[in-house]
Amino acid sequence: MTDEATTENKKDEMLEKLERILETTPENSKQPIRNLINKRKVELGLMKSELLVAGYKLKKSARKAVPRKPSKATMKSLTQIAKGVGRVSEKKDEVSVDIDVKDEPLKKERKITEENDSYKY
Repeated sequence: MTDEATTENKKDEMLEKLERILETTPENSKQPIRNLINKRKVELGLMKSELLVAGYKLKKSARKAVPRKPSKATMKSLTQIAKGVGRVSEKKDEVSVDIDVKDEPLKKERKITEENDSYKY
């Protein structure tokens, strides 16, 4: 118990010394001494630290929902979807409007044949 009292007295003495030094120093060099005084006050428990708490914050894990048994309707719809997966339905008897079906050759081919025919005569 006497050891604790002497350490507290030493810390108080150190704090007093820093405050005396603070009074005698010029204004532009006071900030480091103020930081030392604040650290000493935090050590004594006179002031709360502005630093973040070191380490990780433990989060409570979210409770997982209890799994429910799916209803018959959802099971039925899921089986229908599963049966349909992988099937490709082919469309039959569908003629697209964009496709021009004629017996005539394309324009380029027609020009080439016309040029060839013109040399004959």
